[in-house]
Amino acid sequence: MKKLLVLALFCFSVLFLTTPAMSYDTLKIGAPQPMTGSDAPFGAKFKKAYDLAVEEINQAGGINGVKIAVVIEDHQAKNPLAATVTEKLINQYKVLVLTGGRASGQAVEIASVAQRLKTPYVVDHPSADIITSKGFEWIFRNNPTGTIYPQAFNKFISETPGALPKSAAVVYDNTVFGKSIANSAMAFLKSKNVKIVNDEAYPVNTLDFKPIMTKVKANNPDYLLMVAVSTTDAILLTRHAKEMGVSPRAFVGFGGGFGVADFATELRKLSDNVFSSAAWSGNPNDPKTKAFYQKFEKKYGFHPKEHEVEGYAIVYIIADAMKRTKFTGNLEKDRDLLRQSLLKTDMTTVFGKVKFGNWKGPLGDKYTNQNIYSPDHSVLAQWRDGKLLNVYPKANAEVKAVFPDPSTKK
Repeated sequence: MKKLLVLALFCFSVLFLTTPAMSYDTLKIGAPQPMTGSDAPFGAKFKKAYDLAVEEINQAGGINGVKIAVVIEDHQAKNPLAATVTEKLINQYKVLVLTGGRASGQAVEIASVAQRLKTPYVVDHPSADIITSKGFEWIFRNNPTGTIYPQAFNKFISETPGALPKSAAVVYDNTVFGKSIANSAMAFLKSKNVKIVNDEAYPVNTLDFKPIMTKVKANNPDYLLMVAVSTTDAILLTRHAKEMGVSPRAFVGFGGGFGVADFATELRKLSDNVFSSAAWSGNPNDPKTKAFYQKFEKKYGFHPKEHEVEGYAIVYIIADAMKRTKFTGNLEKDRDLLRQSLLKTDMTTVFGKVKFGNWKGPLGDKYTNQNIYSPDHSVLAQWRDGKLLNVYPKANAEVKAVFPDPSTKK
């Protein structure tokens, strides 16, 4: 009888130690996102991506039999509110880990709270370099940083015969995000002896870019580089530049504003041939990525791009770490155990390869827990008849670039 009792206790202890999620009814991921206000369309994109990933994972058995859930809290694209809802997700909803954010300003707030309350934050889209260059050990990022966004553009002008600009005008929003990208782009151009004829910052949600474009037109730049976190800014920058007769060989956009369907819907033919250098949407020539595109489009009725791919991939990255974590039922301890599992991540998603590490960025920023494959995840795309198609690097291209822009006189 004693032997049977000992054996039973042994089996129970083994079961307890090897069943990672037995103390949780649901493994919760918190996601501060803008679900109302001007940035609500972005929040809706990420929600769709999260929902599809969660549905697939739970249908496949969840995390060792336990379902996962993404709990979204609306920060209305307001930085202070992002901090408030993050604390709510951690303290009230008792989430194990965070993702989301949408814009860099909100992500900086989320990261500060996550670091203070010792909760892993796995960034899916916000790209300001500062998010992973503060030395925060609780913050991880899969997507490229802002200073990496121009990498595909840099390769295009360096490797394409005759594409190196003679001069460039750079117009960017005065956010952390905007400044990061503009500084990175200008640093590279200057290293190639390209003259910067305009260096213009503007407030987000500017309604009239004509005064700026008047100055740009006067300097007749060979390239016009525009950075916009806001879709409205991206649309108005492009509209006012083209309507006023600014005629560079290439219009090049950086930032989320240039990568959403509304850009082409609002501008129609004015969007044609505008470049967008940003985080990629995975390799469109990869069979697994193609399959995801088809699955997403069948479910939601539109083709996924950068934001949807990032959101879908991040849930799988977190789920992978959860599967490798032996949870104890002690929330604080389990958050740290999950953080340690994230440090050992080495996988491939529809977004690309993922492995977190510490390294230096293009401008010398010292990154902590930044995906080491980020430099490979920048792509130069171009708007063609309402579709944003990859044009460079060639290995990821869907069509050949139209260059110089035939609508200009140069």
